[in-house]
Amino acid sequence: MGTGDTQEKRTFGLLPLLLLMESILVLALGLYMVALGFTHDKAWLPYLSVIAFAFVGSAALFALARGVKDGKRWANSPAILANLIALGVAKYQFEADIYWLAIPISIMAIAIVILTLLRITKTNTDLAS
Repeated sequence: MGTGDTQEKRTFGLLPLLLLMESILVLALGLYMVALGFTHDKAWLPYLSVIAFAFVGSAALFALARGVKDGKRWANSPAILANLIALGVAKYQFEADIYWLAIPISIMAIAIVILTLLRITKTNTDLAS
């Protein structure tokens, strides 16, 4: 148990925290859409679709955070996929000149993808030895 073990725990401990934070942000988006649906006179169907997608996405990200924290390998691929989708969302935010939203989304998504890939590499080298 050297300093490398502590550094690994700190680095890979950040991954579930980022996924949990992402889950909370998506849940907040869903709650915002509920409030927006009540305060604006528009059709509810588009709001319901986005709200359902946000709540399901938030629950999925929460499950991924738990899976990553518990060391489950099944959580790796969906975590990467969800954050590659987030990078696509950030691209549209950049095109709309909403930099205050696009930059944090990009940073979080890139960090999660890199940390997940590092975790996969670490797990595979541990299994090989």
